[in-house]
Amino acid sequence: MRSRALALATAAGAALLLAAYGCQVPAAPPFDTPYAAAATIEDIAERLRRHVDDGHLIDGQNDATSPVVPLMSVCQEESGLTPPMGVPAYSAELKVAALPRPLTLRLWVVPLELSQPLADLAGRAARRCADEDSTVTLPFDREGWRGTQLMNTAARSPDMGDVSTEAYIVAARGQFLAEASWWWPIEQGEAEDSHWVGQGAAASASALTAVGGRWDGPMPVPSPQPGLGALAAALPRPSAYGPDVAPWTGGDDRSDLACASYLVYKNLPAAVPTVVRVLTGRVTVREEVLLMPDAARAERARRLLVTPEDEFKSEITGKDVITPCQYEDEAEPVRIPYKVEPFARGGWTGEMESFAVRRPELPREPTYKDSVAHVALIVRRGATVVRLLWQGPAGADLAGALREGRAALTRTLDRLPG
Repeated sequence: MRSRALALATAAGAALLLAAYGCQVPAAPPFDTPYAAAATIEDIAERLRRHVDDGHLIDGQNDATSPVVPLMSVCQEESGLTPPMGVPAYSAELKVAALPRPLTLRLWVVPLELSQPLADLAGRAARRCADEDSTVTLPFDREGWRGTQLMNTAARSPDMGDVSTEAYIVAARGQFLAEASWWWPIEQGEAEDSHWVGQGAAASASALTAVGGRWDGPMPVPSPQPGLGALAAALPRPSAYGPDVAPWTGGDDRSDLACASYLVYKNLPAAVPTVVRVLTGRVTVREEVLLMPDAARAERARRLLVTPEDEFKSEITGKDVITPCQYEDEAEPVRIPYKVEPFARGGWTGEMESFAVRRPELPREPTYKDSVAHVALIVRRGATVVRLLWQGPAGADLAGALREGRAALTRTLDRLPG
């Protein structure tokens, strides 16, 4: 009798959500609750696949699902906590029955000794952020996942007065670090609204249980990591690109030396196993590896990552629009125009894109703001897609800088196992 009453109550609740939000409510199946934890990022993607729209396997990520956006980004001025890079990761918007909008979930596979300290670090940053009246934090401890919840009410679009509440959970279990997030408009409640906080926390717990399983014992840690883990482990030391090159920690503009990311950088697909690493120093490097469900979708995704050449032309003059950063000279810059050319090596096929540009007159000691080169390899082998991007100061020798960038990226590509 009690189970029947519970089932009726659940059905009534779902009906109320449907009535209130109409077509906004996703048709969401319940999450599986396996006994054992996922062992790899590929396992995670498979367990969550039926909660993802197929389009997300190709369409680019939004900012919320990007694996390099700071943890608990709503209070990043307090934390600035860059998520793990160069490790297997997964990010997607998941259809869940408990919420009228998708639940955003980001996961990383990190060394066992780092996962909980990283979650605790995010928790401390959240509590500093909670000094504001519009922010609330709570502990999160469910199904072996331990971390912190944060809820913040603020204007999502200040110019339009679009006020809403964003909620985040950052938690760890075994080798996994996770961030779940959701939001609701101010008309439905503020940061302390128990209904939407509870609904989101329950949906997050269900998604995390699908990943971490119901068993509360030690989680499996394959060694060495197979699949995407092996590709991540094969990436070179940052110093392979130069003695001062190190992982990017955020907070500066060094991640785009050409000041052209709005043209040359296309967002990655969501809901697939991914490795992303951004390195900065004298040069900037971005390494990205994706495992798509099959070769056909991998090739489609790869092609979408290549920038059409006509995007680099002015609609008025038909000339290249790329200039060095902070370029204010009246004279036309010296350029090697943007070019896409076929590339094939070691079973990898695709394209290489490149351009270089400099001021007509260089200062005695030019920097990337005076002269810069850009090279990117966008290639596929089977269902694996790789995008490698190199940017560096070019001085007076634009062609020489492009050769340097191509050689650096080719060495990295040669390291990746088949």
